[in-house]
Amino acid sequence: MIRTILVDDDPIARKSLEKLCENVAEITVDGIFGSAQEALDFLGSSTVDLMMLDIEMPETTGLELLESLSVMPQVIFTTSNRDYAYEAYEYDVTDFLKKPISQDRFQKSIEKAVEKFNALSRITDASMSNEIYVRADGKLIRVPFTSIHYFENVGDYVKVVTADGNHIIHATMKGVDSRLNHPRLIKVHRSYIINLDHVKDIEDNTVLLGKKVIPISRAHKSILLQRLNVL
Repeated sequence: MIRTILVDDDPIARKSLEKLCENVAEITVDGIFGSAQEALDFLGSSTVDLMMLDIEMPETTGLELLESLSVMPQVIFTTSNRDYAYEAYEYDVTDFLKKPISQDRFQKSIEKAVEKFNALSRITDASMSNEIYVRADGKLIRVPFTSIHYFENVGDYVKVVTADGNHIIHATMKGVDSRLNHPRLIKVHRSYIINLDHVKDIEDNTVLLGKKVIPISRAHKSILLQRLNVL
């Protein structure tokens, strides 16, 4: 599924887009926002694959929103003004939809997004199964999965504990869990994801990684036990 957000200051346009999305099986709408700032706040702690974006909005325009993003998802411009076709080319957006938008034209736009999404997925799958990159001091630091001991939820952040030190990232545990693609990384508690390769022992409802005792919730214990080769 392609995770999507809708950004438009016009409530009627938002409702129309929402209805168009309901008839498309390939996408899921993660958020609907009436301003660019609301979308920016959401994207500060969440990632999406596709953004359907109006351009002419008060306070912060759609183009200004794109300039504010450090990582830009696929974008489909939804606008009543054809004059922004050049900007669509400059930002390499997936498509440019002029309001009012028909279901047939919308479906063709989604097909373009799906094709682009699948191509990108093929490229990234190999990398995502071996490593993550975390932001620190204005840099992206490569962290191989083999070096990760565990992830710990700390308020609005997640701590990544590795053999070489710790990293603090602005994210949710749910968001981290959804991005991990490794059979040895498993969630054992709402606040912890552990690397099975660094487990010393498991006793009752706790697991020991080095000197760190991590709780195992009842909801996750059966899943954990299924992943272990117990004799």
